[in-house]
Formats: sequence, C-alpha cells, structure tokens
Amino acid sequence: MKSLPRFTLFSLLFLLPQGVIATAQAPRAIPRTSWDDQKPDPKPDLSTITAPVEPSSGDSRPSPNAKVPESGQIAADLQSLFDKAQAAQSVLELNSVIDRCRNIVGDMTRNVAERNYAKKLLSWAANRRGERRSDTAGELVASQQLENAQALDRAAIDDFRLAIEYDPLRWRAHHNLGVMLAIAEDLPNAISAFSKTIELNPQFVDAYHNRGEILFRLENYDAAIADYSKAIEINDKDAALFSGRGNTRFALGQIEAALSDYQSAMSLAPDSAKAATEFADTCQSLGRWKEAAEAYQKAIKADPKFTRALQNAAWMMATCPEDFYRNPPTALQTAQRAIDQSNGYINAHLLHVLAMAHAANGDFSKAITTINQAIELAEEQSLRRELAEHRSLFQKKKTYLQPSRSP
Repeated sequence: MKSLPRFTLFSLLFLLPQGVIATAQAPRAIPRTSWDDQKPDPKPDLSTITAPVEPSSGDSRPSPNAKVPESGQIAADLQSLFDKAQAAQSVLELNSVIDRCRNIVGDMTRNVAERNYAKKLLSWAANRRGERRSDTAGELVASQQLENAQALDRAAIDDFRLAIEYDPLRWRAHHNLGVMLAIAEDLPNAISAFSKTIELNPQFVDAYHNRGEILFRLENYDAAIADYSKAIEINDKDAALFSGRGNTRFALGQIEAALSDYQSAMSLAPDSAKAATEFADTCQSLGRWKEAAEAYQKAIKADPKFTRALQNAAWMMATCPEDFYRNPPTALQTAQRAIDQSNGYINAHLLHVLAMAHAANGDFSKAITTINQAIELAEEQSLRRELAEHRSLFQKKKTYLQPSRSP
C-alpha cells in the first residue's frame, strides 16, 4: 500500500490569457510522492531496544544487516507487537497496535528503552492508519460520497498529528499532514508542515514540490520558483518539477523561460498528456498556432480522455483567427468529448468552450442556451463579464475569434 502522494492540485488551476481555459479542479487532489516508488515508512527496529542510543525516527531504511537480539533479550509482548505491526493491513489491525503501544508507553514498570520503542511504533502505526484513511477517502470522493470522505480526511489529519506527537522527527508524518491540510484548504499550516519536512529531510523532493504548489496558489511566485528550482537541483529527471516551474514562470510573464521548462517536461515525459498540453496552451496564448496544434495532437494521442487537452484544443479550433487551424465541426465534437470525460465536474469553462463551438458552427440558439448555463455556474466576476460579452455576440449572430498575435 502506498502512502500519501505528492499533490499537483494547484498547477491544474493554471489559466491562460485571451480566453484559453484550463480544466477546473475536482473537489479533491490526487497526490503523488516517493511512496509511489515503493519506499514504505520502515517500522522501528527491535534491535534498538537493547542499543545504548535512542531509537531512530523510523524515517531511514534500517540496514539490511541489522539483527534482532537473540531470543530472551526482548519482552515477548514487544516481539508479538512488532510481528502484529509487520502484518497489519487494515485500520482495525492498526488500531490494535496503537492501543497496545499506548499501554506500554504509559506503563512505568517498563524500562525506558521499551517505552521509547513503543512510542516509535505507535507513531509509525498512526502514520500508516492516516494513509489508509486518506486512501479510503479518495475512493469515497470518486463515488461522490463527499461527507464521508471529509470525515475520513479529518481523521487522517488527527492520525498524522498523533504520529508527530509520539515521534516529532517522523518527517513522513509531517509531509502527509501537509498534504491533508492542503486538501482541506488550510494553506498556511500546510506550508508549515512542508517546511518542517524540509528541515528534517532537506533532500525530500516532494516537500519542495508541494510547498511550491501552494506558494503558486498564493501568488508568491518568486518563492515558488525557488522551491521548484531546489527540487530540480535534487532531481532533474522529474517532469512535474519543470512543469510546475513553467506554470509559475508563465504567471510572472517569463514566457520563453516557461516554454523552456515545458519542453524539458515533455522531453522527460514524452507520453505525458499534461506536459504536452501545458506547452500547447502557452503556444496558443502566443499565437503560435502550428506548435499549439501539434502539441494538442500529441496530448490527445497520449491520453484521449484528458479533459484539459480536449477542452483547450476545442477552444482553439473554434476561435483561432487563422482559417487553417479553425475547424468548427471538430471543435464541437472535441468540446463534447471534454464534457463527457469530466467525470461530472461540468463547470463554466467547459460550457464556455461548448458554446463557442456551437457558435462557430452557426448554431447561435444552442450557443446562447449553453452560455447562459455557463453564466449560472460562473463564480468569478471577470468570467461572468466575459461570458456576457460573448453572449452579446451570439445574440447578434456573430462568432468570437481570438486576436491575431505575432508568434
């Protein structure tokens, strides 16, 4: 079972100017971390009980040559508890481990090493239980059981805090707490959790990435770039890091630098629909239609169900000022595909694109009906104004074309 992943929630909010629209976020992030590399948080080694030094935090993999002391040196209940923790898979099994650890921690007849070991194992089990609960919450979100998912998310946050209480050096628990706080929109405390992770493990790339994502969301772009750049220093083979830095550089108007980062991401992840789409979106915003069209084709070929690529390619085919790249019938088909692949998260942006496609095909009645639905869903005043302006065009039986821009 994998732990909480690195999340890429905020980079998906990347919006382009001149009406190019990225896919809006779903209610929950789907994060990723080094846990996906099959590096589980190792349970505290029983050999630490008899060692003269304090037990490790459990955040470094124990030496493969480490040996458990010979039979008779370890209390039978601790050996049994270690074995039970080793086999624990469910929340109920982890509950049992945590309860037994609490009893040992509070038993003043036990020696200090045994009680310290129980603290470490309790911390490990609490962190693992939080991961299990978060995994289940993600499954509940997918099945639209949002209230139950939120309750499990809150329980997971409590688990990670419990893990930190019993082992403040468990950097994985700090990182997992940061992910959950970010999902809960508690951004300042999420930043603090990621910063603590970095303090404890300065080489953990995901903590820089995730803190950078939040800083991007808060429009602290310089700090976000610093985090992405530091992460790239540690691992220059991760496409997501270049992608995140590219989004941030674009937001600062550093267009050529952003394009360079997107190209690096595409080179590192040639089958990534997201990387190709980000490059395509930027090219479209610059009026580099040929490059944009080729990159959208690449993205859709890599993932025919990637909503953002479908949506923004449809926008370009409906509104491109150059006849060669404008294709209203295909734009309408592609916009409808984007809605079909949105998993029910239909938003004003998707309907905006569909309305544009209807208008490009001369069906102004459907265009007006669709854009009215978009206006009802739109929350941002700027978007509502833009939609109203485009509705006025449709009412005059006029289509919208993007401004001509020199590459």
